[in-house]
Amino acid sequence: MSVFVVAVLGRKVSTRRSRDVMNRKTTEPDGQLFSGANHICIVTADLDSAVRRCWDRYRIGPWRVFSYDGSNMKGTTDGEDFEVKMRAALAPLGATFRIEIIEPMDERSVYAEALRRRGGADHVHHVRLDVPDFERTRRKLMSLGIPVRMDAQFAGGSTDGPRLRGIYFDATDYLGCLLEIADVPPGFSMPEPDYVYPSDAQ
Repeated sequence: MSVFVVAVLGRKVSTRRSRDVMNRKTTEPDGQLFSGANHICIVTADLDSAVRRCWDRYRIGPWRVFSYDGSNMKGTTDGEDFEVKMRAALAPLGATFRIEIIEPMDERSVYAEALRRRGGADHVHHVRLDVPDFERTRRKLMSLGIPVRMDAQFAGGSTDGPRLRGIYFDATDYLGCLLEIADVPPGFSMPEPDYVYPSDAQ
């Protein structure tokens, strides 16, 4: 059993049980750190092709595509200020789960780094788990010594409105990918997409 599971749960449980607990919804103050699964993210070198493939082959969608740079996103990578440039697409998969696709538009971001490690191949980059208490979960993961790869704030529908904060923890030893948690402030809404695919889904 991983140190991560033991430390978070505070007791030994089976691997299957640990997965169930991590995905179980709870809002109890003394409950688990995670309350549900929000999305899984695929990193790609060609977002437009990936979006079309997901819809045309598998009918996953509709997709809303967004662009991010220093005008609507700021944060740190490995503790250093860095302007990430990327395109992101989101599609619902069921009532509460989503799939995200990200294409890096720079050479230094965690997304670009991940693509280089895999020879440019599409792959799972991170999973985002919902949390009942962002600060409590953040402090716990930090206390476990899990490195923070990226800590970023994303603008919503209004550039001067509240921003979503997302933190990527390097949980690859346990999950095989990064782990994201997010703090979604009251009043936050997604910006208008660059485009929607298929277009008749708008």
